[in-house]
Amino acid sequence: MEDNNYNHFLKNVASPLDYSEGFYLVYIEVAVKTEEINKIISEHAKITSELEFGYLCESHMQAIPEIARSLSQKNHAIYQMVRLVRLTKKSDDKEVK
Repeated sequence: MEDNNYNHFLKNVASPLDYSEGFYLVYIEVAVKTEEINKIISEHAKITSELEFGYLCESHMQAIPEIARSLSQKNHAIYQMVRLVRLTKKSDDKEVK
């Protein structure tokens, strides 16, 4: 039987309780990109790229559920939200070891 030890993948996983100034790269997938969706996401995160079915954003951990809440309140379907990686910024260099 295959060994499913994923501990090495989980070493740098952040906590939903991360209230630091750290930013994360987040992919938000929607069916159709619109100016309204762009505006909603931009209220909580910096959109770095528009992709075929979504947006690549820089966001604080606590903004991720706010984006989901704001989109759902306006009846926009979210097909997936993926927190990809923690980004290092000048302001939080001292936190990253």
